[in-house]
Amino acid sequence: MEELDDQSPETIEYKAITGTFGEVRYFLTTLDHSDAAENIRFAGELQGKWGFSERVQRKLDEKRAETELFAYLAKNGIRFFNSLVIVLLPNSDEQTEFWDFSQVMSKGKPLEKWVNLKLYKGVSRIVIDGQHRLLSLKKYWNIHIGKQHLSPQEEAENCACNEPFDIPVVYLVFGNLGRVGYSEETVSIRDEAIKATRNIFTVINNTAKRIDRQTQLLLDDTKLSALIPRKLLEEDVLEDKIVKWSSKSTNLTQLDPYLTTIDLISKCAVEIVIDYKKTALKKILNSPLERENAMKIYYESHPKIPHIGTRSIFKWFFYELQPFQDWLNQLEHLGISVPAQPEEIKLQGSQKERSQKEQLKKLRESNILYTVLGQRVVFFAISRFLLRIKVEYRIPEILDAIAKSIAKMHEKGFFNRNAPHWKNVIVQPNEKLTMITTGSGSDKCIELLRMIFLNTSDGVRELIKSTREDVDSEANWTIDTIATWRKEFFVELPEVKSIEDDTRYEEDHFAKATEVNDENISSVDTTNFRGGDDEDDEEIFDEIEDEMEDESEIDE
Repeated sequence: MEELDDQSPETIEYKAITGTFGEVRYFLTTLDHSDAAENIRFAGELQGKWGFSERVQRKLDEKRAETELFAYLAKNGIRFFNSLVIVLLPNSDEQTEFWDFSQVMSKGKPLEKWVNLKLYKGVSRIVIDGQHRLLSLKKYWNIHIGKQHLSPQEEAENCACNEPFDIPVVYLVFGNLGRVGYSEETVSIRDEAIKATRNIFTVINNTAKRIDRQTQLLLDDTKLSALIPRKLLEEDVLEDKIVKWSSKSTNLTQLDPYLTTIDLISKCAVEIVIDYKKTALKKILNSPLERENAMKIYYESHPKIPHIGTRSIFKWFFYELQPFQDWLNQLEHLGISVPAQPEEIKLQGSQKERSQKEQLKKLRESNILYTVLGQRVVFFAISRFLLRIKVEYRIPEILDAIAKSIAKMHEKGFFNRNAPHWKNVIVQPNEKLTMITTGSGSDKCIELLRMIFLNTSDGVRELIKSTREDVDSEANWTIDTIATWRKEFFVELPEVKSIEDDTRYEEDHFAKATEVNDENISSVDTTNFRGGDDEDDEEIFDEIEDEMEDESEIDE
């Protein structure tokens, strides 16, 4: 399809479906891939009135469009982009008529909504929604016709641009502005078109609602952080009755019968494979084969914990730890039956239900492990413990040893929500004992538990100092107190023979991930757990979770 310039035909026509939305008329049609790639333009390409570009089009993230979105297009599997939204803008102030349409007829009768859309010379077609999609489509087309070439990495990932696509588009016009036969000499058609375009761009981009976190986890097939929690539910590794997934909220209320949330499961999955950022967490898994390979390595197994695997860790955590067993036993004792989601439990009618409601509230308030934040603290601490002990100890027996330590802590009231060591660190000392989800208190608690499990004194002074400086100046953590906890609750490592780390093949073959040396417990650097990679880790969590300030657990 030729651009509408002096060498092109007087008009080009499209068969389209038309409709009106207030003062906006729209035309739904398709373009050949060549037409879309070569002739649909970005606002920044316009000459003259650069205010249009500055005020209408966001700065394009070219890297994302030409890597993530392009990879999605260039790999086998089901692919689809929704319609590009395009406005018509005359190239000059003198151009006052540049589009028209006529009814499509069949056997002498008009076909309802079907029209012939005519575009005239001197008009630019500007994308106002779908800029990144268009950029990736342009790269795909250029490679398809040999104008560009795949990079070595794209070739290694089996990208191919063999088949062009039919591109769905929606053309927008504003009333009869620019329509043949409707021009007004007193009105600057171009200025009015720009003004209307600015308005519609703002509406499209500001009123579109971001998909909620829970729904994203249920629908996203391209991220490991979504695939793992969904697989745990699909395989009944974690039962529907313990994982809240049907609500938009990422937290638990006092009256929720569920033990945890799918959002927390996702965050824990990210934590346990955090050493594999580029090859797992950031990787877009577009093809079924990519997803299958990733799940085998990071879900069914684990490069650093192959004798246990990620799936087994989650099952053990929520079913074998004593506090969670007590939760399920208490629900059974109270006679609370959890309905299949998305149906919600209602405890408001009879006296028995009101009693159940009150007991459930007390149970939720009794222990930090019955909150999302508390579960995060304990799971993260266990994960970091597992990934720092020598490889020969990363066997199923180590989970039994950890469970014994957790059981002792639970029995001694260590996890009680009103325990003084949580005060103002992760629990507010108010009537509701509200969990504190902002600040660095939870990170300090993760490090505290890891030290207890390892029975190490390295970094204890620094931890106490930073907790009092960054979180609460009156935190009652002392060297003697932590020494007592370490002595009482440390994880007793099983007796094993020294073995070779048999994960090297998986790491080199699939992940080529950052290696973490297996050091002696006493030599672990507790002041910089992530080995100088904190900034990159934070980026990962920014991608997969909302800001903590938006996830307040006030209701807990």
